[in-house]
Amino acid sequence: MKLTELRKVIREEVKAAIQEELKDILLEAVRSPKPAITENISVAATPQTTPDPQAQKAFREQMLAQMSAAGGDLNLSTNNTGTFKPSGPTSGEGSALGAGDLGLDQILGIMNSK
Repeated sequence: MKLTELRKVIREEVKAAIQEELKDILLEAVRSPKPAITENISVAATPQTTPDPQAQKAFREQMLAQMSAAGGDLNLSTNNTGTFKPSGPTSGEGSALGAGDLGLDQILGIMNSK
């Protein structure tokens, strides 16, 4: 028997032995009872605090004061809800926005056209 033939026979026999052992291992793994896996996770609940209405009012007033100090127009009413008046940086060439109102229907028309 030549050496290459011997190697081929050995490889085939080793392969067959490994396949047989794997078959036995897999059958044993499938047949054995599995213990139930349970997880014990406890989540600490964070206490929910009710915000103080007076503190909220003071915060809103402070924000409004800061906005008006920054030059914001706070004379808003329900008449202003249907339009958008763009304002932006005015420094630099071409950075000023044009004057005029832009209706929400025009904005929605642009958005829905895409």
